Amino acid sequence: MRESTIHALIVARTLLEPADRLCTSDDRYLASTGLIVLQDALEAVLYALLLERNVDEAKNLERKGFDELIGELKGSGVVVPRSGTLKALNKQRVLVKHYAQLAEPAMVRSYYEASQEAISSMTTEVLGQSLRDLFITDLLLKGESKAFLKTAEQAISERRYLDALIETRKAIFVEFEEEYSIYGWREYDGSKRQGLLGLGMGGGWRAPSWTKNKDWIEKNVKVPTDYVQIDFQDWRLQAMELGIHTVELHNLQRLTPDVFRAHRNAGWSVTYDASFGASNATDSNARYCLDRAVSIILKKHQHSQARREPAKDVPFDPPPIYIGHTLHERPSTDSPTVHTVQENFTYSIRRVVGGFDPSESFYEVSAESVKQSDKTLLGGPEEFYRGYLLIREW
Repeated sequence: MRESTIHALIVARTLLEPADRLCTSDDRYLASTGLIVLQDALEAVLYALLLERNVDEAKNLERKGFDELIGELKGSGVVVPRSGTLKALNKQRVLVKHYAQLAEPAMVRSYYEASQEAISSMTTEVLGQSLRDLFITDLLLKGESKAFLKTAEQAISERRYLDALIETRKAIFVEFEEEYSIYGWREYDGSKRQGLLGLGMGGGWRAPSWTKNKDWIEKNVKVPTDYVQIDFQDWRLQAMELGIHTVELHNLQRLTPDVFRAHRNAGWSVTYDASFGASNATDSNARYCLDRAVSIILKKHQHSQARREPAKDVPFDPPPIYIGHTLHERPSTDSPTVHTVQENFTYSIRRVVGGFDPSESFYEVSAESVKQSDKTLLGGPEEFYRGYLLIREW
């Protein structure tokens, strides 16, 4: 499937979500609004299917109207059910949007049913599956969460709804909840000194600080899934930054079983109420949770992809460093000397730094002795220095 097809279909699916609710309303204003949204979704589907049939390579689809898109799709060999009703829907949409003539709810419902029938038939013929069944993990970054969601999709098709909900929650865990796991702090004693490296290895950096110690964990962690301790203020801020509604994250937590694993290669622990399976392991709930999880994780991935880093593909060719020049402790010629450039050392330049005196600039330099140490198992240079070398005009 072409990426442009997927994009258009995702737009259509997103539009159909509010259209489902609006088009079935008995309120004329809501139903009329739903009709406008429904027509936009239908037009996005027509355009997506024409892209998949490569019609855009021979014709300029951007200039085509709604009726013309239907004609082009028919011309490509696709059957368009109830095309007359769809064209009537488009005309009614023009009256509502451009002439403020409200549509009757009963009429809107009939247009909605015809659109659903047409969309299901056309997408099945062209793509081999209906729009409702189309899964959008093709846009997710490759990784564990994508694999879990694919497994959830398969479980739904096999009517294993509880398994689908568990797999969906696993995806939420690895994308969001794992950062709140305090498992790595279960042996931490706050009264004893511990190195920064040991603290960093504990993980769970988003969890509340008071939960990350041995005493608290022994008193409050009763089952493995209790190792996940959400800081809801941080949770809310993270959701806001990613453009995610916190209520959707809370819904996924409520409507799926709790899950936990100690580390990537560990097995999973699952916790849920005894009545959960009978009440919530349903087709509608499994599909809702899967759809919302995909949408939320997609937003997170898009946010991460928006980040840009400076390019480092072209190596820096450092200038010659002459014997006898000095490395200073700070970027100032008045600061103490930490090393004098000499033979039998290798030097590398990390960055250019402005000095405390604005008229001076420095290279930040690392110096390693050629002679290796025999005092450690891993070896390494016997001497190591880092300092600032004054940049001189030659």
